[in-house]
Amino acid sequence: MNITLKDVPKELHESLKMAADKSGRSLNKFILITLKRALTPQKANRIELMRRVRARRDLMKFVVTDDSLSAAIKEGRE
Repeated sequence: MNITLKDVPKELHESLKMAADKSGRSLNKFILITLKRALTPQKANRIELMRRVRARRDLMKFVVTDDSLSAAIKEGRE
């Protein structure tokens, strides 16, 4: 099956070509592999996922807990 891609911005084409060259693949093969990776579900690495969640949570100024949620509900009903 053949697919033609039209109106590819010059910058994107150059980036794809450079990445393909760097990987030692043709532009066509690189695009096929990139599309396949993008569309194939990846099993999550639980340890890495938890590390990212904790890092994101540490950046938050306010973390919702059961107690803070209950207090907010009670405050809204008073």
